[in-house]
Amino acid sequence: MFFSLGVTGQPVFRQAEESPLTRILIVFDASQSMAELWQSDTKYRTAVKVLSGILDSLQGYNNLEIGLRVYGPKRAPGPDCEDSYIMVPFGKNTFAPIKSILNGLSPQGTTPIAYSLEETVTDFTHCDNCRNVVILISDGLEACNGDPCEVSRSLQQKGIFLRPFIVGIGENLQTQFNCIGNFYDASNEAEYKRALETIVATTLKGASAQVNLLDRSGNPTQTDVEVTLFNTVTGSPKYGFIHTLNEVGLPDTIKLDPLVAYDVVVQTIPPIRKENVWIEPGKHTTIRLDAAQGILSFISEDEHGFSCIIRKSGTREAIHTQSTRQNEKYLAGFYDITVLTMPRMNFMNVEIIPDVVTQLRIPPTGNLTVKQLLPMVGSIYMELPADKDSIGEMLWVDHLRPDQLVATFQLQPGNYVAIYRLKSSAKQSDTQEKRFTVEAGKNVLVEL
Repeated sequence: MFFSLGVTGQPVFRQAEESPLTRILIVFDASQSMAELWQSDTKYRTAVKVLSGILDSLQGYNNLEIGLRVYGPKRAPGPDCEDSYIMVPFGKNTFAPIKSILNGLSPQGTTPIAYSLEETVTDFTHCDNCRNVVILISDGLEACNGDPCEVSRSLQQKGIFLRPFIVGIGENLQTQFNCIGNFYDASNEAEYKRALETIVATTLKGASAQVNLLDRSGNPTQTDVEVTLFNTVTGSPKYGFIHTLNEVGLPDTIKLDPLVAYDVVVQTIPPIRKENVWIEPGKHTTIRLDAAQGILSFISEDEHGFSCIIRKSGTREAIHTQSTRQNEKYLAGFYDITVLTMPRMNFMNVEIIPDVVTQLRIPPTGNLTVKQLLPMVGSIYMELPADKDSIGEMLWVDHLRPDQLVATFQLQPGNYVAIYRLKSSAKQSDTQEKRFTVEAGKNVLVEL
C-alpha cells in the first residue's frame, strides 16, 4: 500500500521496496601528524592495518559499496588546503584497491577536513535508493580555517549523506568533533578497532520499531490513523503508513533505518508530534505517544447538516472542519466549536473525554424566504432579548442583495428584523424596518 504527501508527490512508504544500496565513504587522514608513533607503530600504519582487517570482514555483503577519499598525502612548500582526493570511487569489490592505495601512501600534508567533506558531494553520485555513510578517521583538527561542523550540517540537510561517524585517533577530540556527527574516541589500538567494528555493525544492522498510541489507561489501543516519520535533519518524509494493530491486537512492526533521527507525526486531530527519535540498531524500539481520544457528535434534525469550525480552547487557529452529520475523533482536551448556522452558534470549552461520545444539540431551524418587489440593499438581524444586566441587542445575520430578488435563509428560531431601503434611493431617511418571527420547522415569507 502506498500513499503520497502532497508537498512531495512521492510515496513515503518504504518497507515493501527493495533494500537500499549502502555506500560507505572512508575519509582517511594522511596528514603529517599521522606519522607519529602510536602503540606499536605509527598512527598511520596502525590505522591502515586495523581498517584492512575490517574491510576483509565486509567482503561478501550484498548491497554494499566502499569508497576511499584521502586528505593530506602530499608535502607542499606550505599547507595545501585542497590536498584531498577521491582515491577509490564507489563500485563492486573495491576492498583490494583501497588497501593497496593506503599501504602505498605516506602521511605528509595538512588537515583540510571541511574541504574534504565538501568534496563528498561529487563522490556520492546520484542514486535513487542509496544510504550514503561517511566514516572520517582523523588524529587532528581542521587546519585550513574551514568549518567542518557547518559543512556537515549543510550536507546532511541536503541529503548528501547521513549523520557521519568520526573516529578520533590518539587524543580526545570529542568536544571539537561532536558537532560533525557520531564521535568515537580511540586512545589506543584496541579502542580504534572496537570503534570501527561498532560503526560498521551500526551501519549494516537493520532495526525495527512499533508506534504505541496510548489510551487513557496507557494501553496501545488507539489506531487507524496515518503516521509519518520525517528525517529530523532534512525535514523530508522517510516512512509513512496507516497505523495498524496486528492479529494479536498489538501495533504492527515497521523496519527503519537506524542511522536517521526521526520526527514522528501522527495525524490525529490535532496531530501528535514527537521530535528527534533515535532507533537503536539491531534492536526493537517502542515509540510511545499519548493518544487518548473521544468522539464529538451532534444531534441535529437538519437534513443537510452544518459545517463546524473546531479550535483548541483559547486559540484562534482552526484545527478541523466537521459536519454536524458526522462523528469525529479528537484528542482528549477542551475545544471551542463554531457551528455555521445563521446566526452562528458557539460552544466554548467543550471537553472531549477519552472513550466517550460528547454530543452537542443543534436546534431545528426554520426557513425564511425574502421577496424584494424592487432591488433593495440592507441586512437581516436577529433580535436578542434583554436581561436584567443588559438591554436587547441585534445580531447581524446576512446581507440583502439587490441582484437577488428572491432569497432563502435557513435560520435559528427567534425574532428578526430586516433593515433596508431601495437601491435606487438617494435618501438615508428612506431606510425601513420589517420585523418577523422564524419558528422551527416552519416557512415564513417576507415581502419588501
